[in-house]
Amino acid sequence: MIFCSWNLLLYTQPLHAFDGYSRECRELRISGSIGWYPVLMESEQTKRLEGVAIELMRMIAADLDLQLKYVHYPWKRSLQHLALGSIDLILGIYKTSERARLYQYSPAYMVNEARIFTRVDKQFKLTTLADLEGLKGDQVLGGSFGDEFDSYAKAHLEMSELTSLAAQVRRLKLGRSDFLISDYHDASKEVAQQAKAKGSSAAVVALPLVIARNPVYFAMSKHSACAKLAPEIFAKLQAYVDSHSVELIARKKGYPFIVWHK
Repeated sequence: MIFCSWNLLLYTQPLHAFDGYSRECRELRISGSIGWYPVLMESEQTKRLEGVAIELMRMIAADLDLQLKYVHYPWKRSLQHLALGSIDLILGIYKTSERARLYQYSPAYMVNEARIFTRVDKQFKLTTLADLEGLKGDQVLGGSFGDEFDSYAKAHLEMSELTSLAAQVRRLKLGRSDFLISDYHDASKEVAQQAKAKGSSAAVVALPLVIARNPVYFAMSKHSACAKLAPEIFAKLQAYVDSHSVELIARKKGYPFIVWHK
């Protein structure tokens, strides 16, 4: 099944070494973090994949006459498969020095702001990362917010990893954590949805300090049968960035968007 039918394919296989070069590159096996607004989402009504990243990838695939197969894994497992070559391309990812050794990175196509969220009634002064020391924080399992935050958090902060942003917001509201770190637009949307579902105003707020501005990329496996297509795919992506197509997608769909500038 390919995306021409706009259906989401759920694909599973054991995690083991994969000889990507044993198959020809007739289609791209793609994956990502579904629910990452506005990068990659799934429509509740149609189950069709939506978001800036998948719209760009569909355009690029059409340009290069490639078929797409979406492979559905949890985020951390997707990265493991990408390293092995059993997934060809991740649709949205941040860059770290460790990841750069494992994957081929595209040009950036947008940028996200990472912010700290806390309960309205438990706000605290945040001017540096040191202000988070002694507090309990949550972040997504396998997630990264850039080398600076990741390194500081590993050395100085008490962080827990959860599989979903929804679970992080619920824990925060229950007082089981003091803060969470997430992309501003993604977390703001989740906070608003939970507040609406409960029929009350949001009890969670983003603190003003921007922790990081993280460019968003595609990443391609170095062990993929399609690895040789990386320069063409990335060149097409850069052309769409340069022609402001990314902004047009966001505006048309009503997504929040921060322009990526080199």
